[in-house]
Amino acid sequence: MRIPLAKGHAVEERACNAWPALQTLLVGGWTVRFADGFTQRANSASPYASDALPVEAVAAEIEGLYARHGQRTIFRLTSMVRAADSATLAARGYRPHDESILMIAPLPPGLAPDPLAHLTETPPADWIDGFARGNRYGPRHRPALEKMLAVIKPPAIYATLRENGRAVAYGLGVVERGMVGLFDILVEQEERGRGLGRRLVRSIMAAGAAAGASEAYLQVLAANAPALALYGGEGFREAYRYTYWITGD
Repeated sequence: MRIPLAKGHAVEERACNAWPALQTLLVGGWTVRFADGFTQRANSASPYASDALPVEAVAAEIEGLYARHGQRTIFRLTSMVRAADSATLAARGYRPHDESILMIAPLPPGLAPDPLAHLTETPPADWIDGFARGNRYGPRHRPALEKMLAVIKPPAIYATLRENGRAVAYGLGVVERGMVGLFDILVEQEERGRGLGRRLVRSIMAAGAAAGASEAYLQVLAANAPALALYGGEGFREAYRYTYWITGD
């Protein structure tokens, strides 16, 4: 799938709003985001405007901001920006990490939440427990996670799949301007391979449709073959890619 540049930027806006940093600075058409180190996306710099300055014009300023706050500098470049920016970062000692794919799907008619999916506007305690446990950044980032969830402004959908009263899968949906974003679909390790992720995805999509969305989007690591197969089966198609650029290794 190839989408118009304007729509790509519109999806970027929604994804940024759905997973907010704790503080965002604007530098020459770039967002510079800080969230106490919790997730690369919320602690990276990315161009938000089509006329953003080239990275060579802002890199030193952005590096200084992150250094001042004791954080490593991470740049996030999408496939919609200049190829020269990647070359500039490589020359400055940055290397690409975690190539990811943003995927979009139309919401089909007749969607309904799974009977075992509990959908709430605020996160239940076991949702936060499971989400923090399953996230690769670990429990020490739980305070930042809770702060970030508290500042999400568009309508949020906290989805918890429970079996026999026990939470086994977790996911987040955020609805804005006709789209629902799906974030961090997590299934407990010992419960994987049973289709729980698919049931959770469909439940969040159904809730998004009920809230007025007609499309869904999500972000997935390009190397995550099982997740790509799951989302492809639900009608998601690649819209564009992005990569994090980090110094070292």
